[in-house]
Amino acid sequence: MRRSSELTDELFKGFQNYLYYHTGITIRDNKKYLVEYRLQRYIGEDKPYKSFSDLYRALEQKKDPQLERIVINSLTTNYTYFFREKVHFRFLEYYLKTYGSGQSYIRLWSAGCSSGEEAYSMAITCLEAGYAYPEKDIRILATDISERVLKKAKEATYHYSSLHGELSDSQIRRYFQFNKKTKEFSVQDFVRSLVVIRELNLMDIFPFSRQFDVIFLRNVLIYFNAQEKEQILEKMYDVLKNKGYLVLGLSESLVGLHHNFQPLNYSIYRKGGNTP
Repeated sequence: MRRSSELTDELFKGFQNYLYYHTGITIRDNKKYLVEYRLQRYIGEDKPYKSFSDLYRALEQKKDPQLERIVINSLTTNYTYFFREKVHFRFLEYYLKTYGSGQSYIRLWSAGCSSGEEAYSMAITCLEAGYAYPEKDIRILATDISERVLKKAKEATYHYSSLHGELSDSQIRRYFQFNKKTKEFSVQDFVRSLVVIRELNLMDIFPFSRQFDVIFLRNVLIYFNAQEKEQILEKMYDVLKNKGYLVLGLSESLVGLHHNFQPLNYSIYRKGGNTP
């Protein structure tokens, strides 16, 4: 006999279909353990739902208007930290110092920003390169589908482990404020002023009026099937400036996908042009 709290294959398929229908995100068949792990906090005799079956039934019946958001938030959260895959931030610094002065405005995008570490790493990179707002027309858009991680991104407060040894002590003192009581680090307001945080599903129409110089789309495409990846890449191409750059995670590539980008090193892709 199955335990009532067990996530059966049938229920796992139901959660897969539910997430795909509402977000366009695909959970791979080998990620059943991930769904079970992330939803089990809501399952049990002393929890809101006695079983995964009860949770799924409540989703279908739409009894709780907050439940859809809770499930989506739980299943779309990524682990991240400041200056993860630092070569990409060195590239961003290179771009700003080499081409930034020739731009009438600079727009950067952290797509799938999670809890904000990537976007604030981009902001610190801009400041280190001499680009501050409002002295220069530069802004960073940070978007994600998860309301919960966006809330954390807006709070901009992190444990020391998120800094992960990639920042020097002088940079930590300059760009963060340490709370002795909570032992946490809050991003300084002048860093946060560069970042605009918005909720956005990458499968939706992009509501942008200006094009981007550089888009970080790192470790995000893995949640989509091949057709959806190509749709997102086409939209990314359209919202990049000519000779703008798309940055993927170091373990990612666009091999096997139809796209118009020119591949460079370190999972970086360029829109048109021959200039490095």
